[in-house]
Amino acid sequence: MKPSPNKAFDDIVDRLKISLGPLGEFTEVDTLSVGNRKYPLIKIVLGKGNPRRILISGGIHGDEPSGVETICSFLENKLYKNFLDNWEFTLLPCINPSGFEVGTRNNQDDIDLNRMFREVTAPQEVNFVKTVLDQPYELDLELHEDIDSPGYYLYQKDKSAELSSLGRVILDQVESIHPLNLAEEIEEVPMDRGLLSRLSEPDEMEWWPMALYAFTRGCNHVFTLETSPALPMAVRVKAHLLAIQTALNQKERKP
Repeated sequence: MKPSPNKAFDDIVDRLKISLGPLGEFTEVDTLSVGNRKYPLIKIVLGKGNPRRILISGGIHGDEPSGVETICSFLENKLYKNFLDNWEFTLLPCINPSGFEVGTRNNQDDIDLNRMFREVTAPQEVNFVKTVLDQPYELDLELHEDIDSPGYYLYQKDKSAELSSLGRVILDQVESIHPLNLAEEIEEVPMDRGLLSRLSEPDEMEWWPMALYAFTRGCNHVFTLETSPALPMAVRVKAHLLAIQTALNQKERKP
């Protein structure tokens, strides 16, 4: 089946710039060249210098547009404003712009970027993300979709010996607007009402996703958040936005 194209990437860039205005930093860290097409690899920072740091990313898989739309909506609706006293936000709105524009999981070289974070010689997009992860974040929220899932679920990995309650709280909130995936396991990993808490240890895996790389770089709480494309885009975006806000609210209460 031919992949379905998403909105033009240039339109996404325009939305981001307009919604951000003069408040934050919009940086084109690198430029990805695909034939005659050039895509900026974008990093946005709000609240620079604040003591607590959060990384929010989307679009590492080009056929998962809800993460990109969520970050656009997060900025357009200024949902960060109640947290700017304490938090420095780093946003990577679309890690895989070539895949996003044509609606493919992989990039222009047919590489799944979220399998390449252990590679010494990695794609340009992965190296871009690695530069952003040179410093650790308190929260790393990675926005995804799972075409095979009937509901929302998440992977959680914490630096602490005991699993925090944060993932469970996020799912309990999201369930009010988006059904959870209630399967007992995903890819042979046990799941508890949408919560998978055993993201493997680094040395156990031949390849690393972004989440595991972030963990090795010192991120305290790493979440891979998965919506279901079976639901309308508006619901998927609303669910991701609620997950982001819930995580921030919970961390505000428990520094």
